[in-house]
Amino acid sequence: MESKQVEASRSKPKQKMKIIKLNFTKMKGFMYILECSDGSYYTGSTNDLERRLVQHQNGEGANFTKKRLPVKLLYFEEYSRIDEAFYREKQIQGWSRKKKEALMNGMTEEIKRLAECMNETHCKNKK
Repeated sequence: MESKQVEASRSKPKQKMKIIKLNFTKMKGFMYILECSDGSYYTGSTNDLERRLVQHQNGEGANFTKKRLPVKLLYFEEYSRIDEAFYREKQIQGWSRKKKEALMNGMTEEIKRLAECMNETHCKNKK
C-alpha cells in the first residue's frame, strides 16, 4: 500500500490531505461458500475470511445472508490475489447446487459431468 501527501486546493490555510492508493492485486483473497439457516448456499469473496464470517453472523454481511442467519462456513479456497478470489466467486455463483456440492466434496469428475451440455440438440446426444 502506498500513500502520498497532496495539498488541498480549496481550503485556507493550506492543509495536507492524505491520498491512499490500494493495490488490490497484491492482497490475499478467499472465495467461500456458506450454508444459510434455510439450507441455501451463499458464495462470496473477501481478503479477510475470519472478519467476514463475523460480519455475516452479526447480520452485517450481504442482504442475502442477513435474512438467513445463522450461517455456517462449508468451504473456502485461498488465493494470492483478491481479484482471483473475486473471479472464482463469480464463476461459482453461476453453478448449480449439485455442482457446488461436488466441488465441496472434492468430486472433480462429477463437476466435469455436471458441466457438460445436456441439450437434446448437443452433438453428444444426437443419434
